[in-house]
Amino acid sequence: MAFSLLAYFFSMVTAFAIVMTTLVGFGDSQLRATRLPHSAVSIIAGSDRDALTNFDKAKEEQKAAEARKALEAQRAAEAREAAKKLARAKLAHERKQAALARQQQEREARDNALAWGYPGQYSGDGRLYSYAPGFER
Repeated sequence: MAFSLLAYFFSMVTAFAIVMTTLVGFGDSQLRATRLPHSAVSIIAGSDRDALTNFDKAKEEQKAAEARKALEAQRAAEAREAAKKLARAKLAHERKQAALARQQQEREARDNALAWGYPGQYSGDGRLYSYAPGFER
């Protein structure tokens, strides 16, 4: 009796395995036969790829757009810094030219005063230069 129960149990397990294998195979073939070549999302999106590919592509495009925006912002900041440096250099050059021009004028004034014999601030006596010729105190 134990042998017959054991044989019955193995026959039921074998029958169950055969039925499940048949059903799984049939279901898989049905899925392959009825699957559309394009998913509904990709048809709506207008491409031949599936929805995950479109999502990944959109993510990559968003990252690329953010990278371009960051690069443009960095270039704009670098351009502002370069403009500031150029303005500072130009201002320093103008100040240097003005100082040189002032020194040249002072040198010419001193040379002219000494050439005409006018004492004053250039003679070292501490008095101011006078434009009135021959005016001495």
